[in-house]
Amino acid sequence: MPSSPIPQFDSWADVMAELEASHLRALDSSTAADAAPHVTWKPPTDLGPMPTELRERAVALLAEQRESLHTLDELHRETGRHLAAVRSIPSTRDDQSVYLDVSG
Repeated sequence: MPSSPIPQFDSWADVMAELEASHLRALDSSTAADAAPHVTWKPPTDLGPMPTELRERAVALLAEQRESLHTLDELHRETGRHLAAVRSIPSTRDDQSVYLDVSG
C-alpha cells in the first residue's frame, strides 16, 4: 500500500524549511563564518519525489542560493584584489638600526 501523500508533503516541507533556515543563517552577517557550524547537507533518500506544490518554493530558494553564491564570488575576487594591493606595498622595515636625533 503506498504511503499517504500528506506525510510526504509534510516531510518535504520540513526539508525545505531546514534549507531556507540554513540559507538565512549563512546570510546573517552578525555570525562570524568561523563560528558558524559547517554542516554538509545530504539530500533525503526516503521521501520520494518532491511534491509539485513545493516546486515554486524550491525554485525560489535555488535562485536565492545562486544569488548568494554570485555575491560571495564577487566578494572573494574583491578581497583578492585588496590583498594583492596590500602585498604590492614595499616593506618599510630595514634590518639596520634607526636613530632619532632629539638633541638638535
